[in-house]
Amino acid sequence: SAQEERHRNRKCAAPSLSFEPVWRRPGRGGEGGGAACCVMTSVGSSQTEEKIAFLGVARIQDEAVLATCYSNRVISEEKKGFEGALALLLKKAQGAYPGWKDRAECQECDGILFAYADPQALCICAVGIRDANYPERVASQLLREAVDKVRNSQGDELLTEAKAGTLSKPLRKILTELMRTYNDAGSHDKTTEVREKVDQLKGIMQDNVKKILETHVTLESLENSSSSMSSQANKFLRQSVDLRRQIQFRNLKIKAIFGTCVTGIIVYICLPFLG
Repeated sequence: SAQEERHRNRKCAAPSLSFEPVWRRPGRGGEGGGAACCVMTSVGSSQTEEKIAFLGVARIQDEAVLATCYSNRVISEEKKGFEGALALLLKKAQGAYPGWKDRAECQECDGILFAYADPQALCICAVGIRDANYPERVASQLLREAVDKVRNSQGDELLTEAKAGTLSKPLRKILTELMRTYNDAGSHDKTTEVREKVDQLKGIMQDNVKKILETHVTLESLENSSSSMSSQANKFLRQSVDLRRQIQFRNLKIKAIFGTCVTGIIVYICLPFLG
């Protein structure tokens, strides 16, 4: 089943990056000259640790993909989804102009493919992003850098004349390095970096507020205990005063009775002599 295949692919995937065989859509145009080329980049999702999953180069006119570089963690459904989104963008890119850009959703995965054309409209770059929090401005920066490095290393003439799949090996190092360096969006985007710091600070503040609330609860408990002890102490003091008064009254009664008895005895003894 698809779920079992997805599980096997994730289990066997290595953390390194690899180039996959290049595919080509049949249809308009030939494999040669005068056609613009297309660079595709897929950025991995939060499902894996590798955010950048795919990077490739293709021509627009004949829709031939010249080179691709996949992460081993990309499963077959994700590849199919990004290839379908790429095919849609390649059709739209037939009328591409300098600075042209567009986007297409990946149907088989939770991803979006962004496209960007270079200043000469010879190449377009497309980046597929599965992470919803990956900044679009960083993806655009990756697209521009990918187009520039591919054109500088291979030249416009080779890009317009190369056959499908022939540039995978020459571009391996460049594409792999781009995938590695742009895996962390925060290192290329100050806004993302600031947002991450704000999130960290927010977490610290939440922990501090939690500790303060816990301390407040503890203080309330201590205050309640102190109030209870004070009430008990006042009650004990009142009971002590009452007990002392009772003892004093009892002693006074005993002394009065003793005095009366002594007086009576003396009077009894003295009566014969008085008579």
